Amino acid sequence: MKYCKFCKELCYDDALPFDGCKHKLEEITDINEPVRLCIAGGTERAMITGLLKDAEIPYLEQNIQPQGVANDIVTGYDVKLSNIGVLVPFSALPKASELLSSVETLNNTVEPHMDQIKAELISLKTKAAAKEDKPMNPALKTTVKVLSALAFLALIALVVFGTDAVTGFIKGLFNK
Repeated sequence: MKYCKFCKELCYDDALPFDGCKHKLEEITDINEPVRLCIAGGTERAMITGLLKDAEIPYLEQNIQPQGVANDIVTGYDVKLSNIGVLVPFSALPKASELLSSVETLNNTVEPHMDQIKAELISLKTKAAAKEDKPMNPALKTTVKVLSALAFLALIALVVFGTDAVTGFIKGLFNK
C-alpha cells in the first residue's frame, strides 16, 4: 500500500490522495508509520482525540494549510483550527477507524478500504516476523563473538592504561 509521506494520506490504486498533493507516493514499510485518519476541527477533533486517548491509541495532530479559503481577517475565525489532520500509526488504523465511525458528522474515508489495509498489515507483520526469526549464520556468529571479545579486552586495556596515565600525571603535580 502506498501513501504520501508529506500529507500522510493513504493512497489506494496509485491515485493521488487529493488534487492539491503532487508528491511522490511511497510504500509503507513500517507498521508504526503515521498515516492520516481524518481531517477535523472543533468539536469533531475534540471527540476523536478523546476517543483515541481513551482507547490508548497514540496520535499526532498535523496542521493542514487551507487552500482557497479566506483568512481569519475576512472570516473572523481562525481557519487553521478547522483543518487539523489526525494521524495514527498504520497498525492502529483499523481500531481508530472503528472509533471514527462513531462520530457521525465525519466522513470515514478509511472504512471502505479496510480489507486492503488489514491485508497490508498482515503482510508487514509477516515480513517483520521473518526478519526477526532468521537465524544468524554460524560463521558470522563466531566472528561477532571474537570481535566482541577483542573489543572487551581493548576496553579493559584502555581503562588500565588510562588510569595509570592519570595517576602518574597527578603524582607528577605533587612531586614538584
